[in-house]
Amino acid sequence: MTITDREWVARHLTLQHSEMPSSAKRVIGQLVSDTIAIASYARSRQVGGTRFDLAGISTNATGCAVWGSPARAAGPDAAFLNGNAAEALDYQEVLINGRNNGHAAVIIVPAVMALAEMRRASSNAVLQALWVAFAANIGLAETLGRGHRANGLGFRTTSLTAPVAAALGCATLIGADEDAALAALGIAASSLPAGLLSAMSPKMGSYSPDKDLSVGFSARHAIHCALLAQAGAYGPEQPLTGDRGWLASFGAGTADPAYLDIHPIDRGLEAYSIKLYPANFGCQSAIRAAIELSRTLRPEEVSRLHVQIKTSSAASLSTRAISNHLAARFSLPFAVASAFVRGRSVLEDFEDEAIHDERVLAFMDKVELDGSDELEQIHLSRGVFPAIVTAYSNERKLARLSFDGPFDGLNGSEVEAAFFSKLKSLAPSPQYDALKNFSLAPEMQPHLDALFAL
Repeated sequence: MTITDREWVARHLTLQHSEMPSSAKRVIGQLVSDTIAIASYARSRQVGGTRFDLAGISTNATGCAVWGSPARAAGPDAAFLNGNAAEALDYQEVLINGRNNGHAAVIIVPAVMALAEMRRASSNAVLQALWVAFAANIGLAETLGRGHRANGLGFRTTSLTAPVAAALGCATLIGADEDAALAALGIAASSLPAGLLSAMSPKMGSYSPDKDLSVGFSARHAIHCALLAQAGAYGPEQPLTGDRGWLASFGAGTADPAYLDIHPIDRGLEAYSIKLYPANFGCQSAIRAAIELSRTLRPEEVSRLHVQIKTSSAASLSTRAISNHLAARFSLPFAVASAFVRGRSVLEDFEDEAIHDERVLAFMDKVELDGSDELEQIHLSRGVFPAIVTAYSNERKLARLSFDGPFDGLNGSEVEAAFFSKLKSLAPSPQYDALKNFSLAPEMQPHLDALFAL
């Protein structure tokens, strides 16, 4: 029988007294550093929602860090600003899971780090809170399934699971008991600022900053719910599984509360993957293949580049109307054409005049996008994002490559080197040094204090 919501919360609180696996520390260190680096880059260049998000917010010299800016703000406001900035480049991590995918760090990290700075929390307390939140997010995503963004529905996984998980993590950081932790989760789940996918729909084509702002709202929501619970506010006893609750409202035919029975200590945080390229995760494998093919083939040699990906991504990433940087990041034809023509996929390729490069747009006409039900099933069973890319000269096949993800086939040292290269592209020294140090040893208090000083 499925455990109660209270029991589910209580299990997560036990992580505070459990030994954290070294693999979990490594993942958390990378996710925190990755999120801060992305947010800092976006804000320093006024990308996406960062152009508007200070409206109505008072900054000061003594509050919490606003990454990429000398300004500081009250904790909930800092969480909003940093969450918005972390989403702006669409360069954030993703959960690799057959039941559901979505971003979590863009909400969890801004919320927990702002609260940690408010309380001058220890590095151990911050690590425990992040462990609780990231483990809870996996459980919530698996329990929910993906029906909330299928068959015409457009609720973002990120906006449904991560704010609830982050609120539980924040409650852990405050030192909440079982009642207060359940209250934080209940308030969060019952009053979500649930973001929609409309902006990223190829049919709508707005690719607008509400995508970024919704993440900021969710990060603020998480920390605020924990603070409200600390003040004595409370929510339903069964906010997740109860009548008219979170699962009943957003499950959309794919919810399975049996996944709540899995103990959070068994949730491997290795399920989270950073992005290697600054585009939607559904483009990552195809970008990798295009770069590899470009090393032996010239654009003029190729008459068509056939790209097979899972059916759902072929629909959601099909736009060829490149109106702004976000449209480019959500266009598989553009991302693949750019990677093949330029032999790379870096931040500058999705900025300013680069998205109007005539060489890339001309080659984009040669990119054929094909949705594969077989690759969809592989995704559903393993959570990976496979792509098969074949280059042709007329009807003659020149070469074919396939990858399951951007790091497919790379060893641990190569993955770490790629991560540090990404950090360096986003953050200048000494910020890069602070982020790298934290990623390598997040349990060290000086490394956490250095992040608060950024």
